[in-house]
Amino acid sequence: MPTDETNEDKNLNKDGGAESNQPENFEVWLQAQPENIKQLYETHVTGLKNTVAATRTERDDFKKQLGTLAKAAEKGSETEKLLQEALGKIDVAERRATFMEEAIRPEIGCKNPRTAYALATAEELFGKNGSPDWTQIKAAAPELFGAGNAKGKAGAGTGEELKTGDMNAYIRKAAGV
Repeated sequence: MPTDETNEDKNLNKDGGAESNQPENFEVWLQAQPENIKQLYETHVTGLKNTVAATRTERDDFKKQLGTLAKAAEKGSETEKLLQEALGKIDVAERRATFMEEAIRPEIGCKNPRTAYALATAEELFGKNGSPDWTQIKAAAPELFGAGNAKGKAGAGTGEELKTGDMNAYIRKAAGV
């Protein structure tokens, strides 16, 4: 994907400056595509969605089986303890996966989901239903949220050509030499 914008990618705003035609998000961009592109995308993503759904179903079935075995196990036995421990690990993994899914959404704007999860876990910043309390997490560590650092050259995105030259040339020009 090229990083330089072409004239086709720019419009002039009322002040004569360059304005990008970048869509606000992927969904908006996808809706603007021709039907054949949408079809290719859906074909590509359907397999992934089916795999995720199957994995979640397997996980839920496994959790139910463990729960049934834990109830059937003798109270206070080593087997019951191991089954309860396994159920606890599954719950933690589910909570972490849910947290990460939400953290990467653009409207959340989390720059470091791993650190945010560690903070939320340590400070118990989860709601009654187990979902993350993003308001409290953002209040506790605002530096973990916001727009990511742009990966580009200085001046990129300003709509102007990048200035080249070195400090010596600048000094000579200022001195009139």
